[in-house]
Amino acid sequence: MEFSDEDRSSSPAPSLYSFDSSIDGRTLLRQAYGRILNNQNDIYLLPADNEEHRRLDLQHHIYTLSLGSLVAAPDLVQKALAPRPGFTPAILDVGAGSGSWAIDMAREFPHCEVVGVDLAPPRIERELPINCRFEIDDANLGFAHYRGSFDVVHARAVSAGIRDFPGLLNELAQVLRPGGVLLLGDGEMQLYDEHRKPISFAEPGQPGFSWTHRVFFAGYNAMKNRGGNIDSPSMSPTWLRAIDSLTDVGWHKVFIPVGPWTYRKSLLTFQ
Repeated sequence: MEFSDEDRSSSPAPSLYSFDSSIDGRTLLRQAYGRILNNQNDIYLLPADNEEHRRLDLQHHIYTLSLGSLVAAPDLVQKALAPRPGFTPAILDVGAGSGSWAIDMAREFPHCEVVGVDLAPPRIERELPINCRFEIDDANLGFAHYRGSFDVVHARAVSAGIRDFPGLLNELAQVLRPGGVLLLGDGEMQLYDEHRKPISFAEPGQPGFSWTHRVFFAGYNAMKNRGGNIDSPSMSPTWLRAIDSLTDVGWHKVFIPVGPWTYRKSLLTFQ
């Protein structure tokens, strides 16, 4: 399957609009406290500037190392995206961020069309594969225009900007084609000790106090108070099993060191 420049904006139907560098970024972005934020969603308040996208690139690298792959279920994804005569498999990345995952998937599966959707345009510093495009949209608005359009749907680290996460999961299930794969990934705000036991919150001066844990605790409360579904990592398995169209629901937890004090890959453990 070969792609041309026209294919970059072809079916599946585009979202609010496909990003073009000629679009005035001031309609999509705003400045606050010296950072650039999206101008579409008042729940998700993490920045959308170069510094944040470099952080997202690093996060993408950490996820990939932790999973040993771009995806958590490589066999299922390979099957869903297998080349078929006269058919172009399609991949949707919800909350594409810096675009790293979508671009890497487009390169790994050059016969597929990859669409990344986010609140703000990615700041891409490398060549964009011809089979990959990005669109601006808010996942809270739903994906009725994408029903039955994708073979793999990926949503990672989006919970802080989603009002109704069970509703989003229902939307994504309807976006899948028969035999498609839905991939979710998110990080808990709960920190764990070296024995993988939850670390209890403590005030300064109390035993076990940690400024890192305090920052995570404050971040959790801030995102939850703004309406984000920050508890979705622990609840998603239950919500997924309640969707009749989904089968073979599975999940696993990955423990990732939060500091630079170790480089032993053995600490990237699964449960």
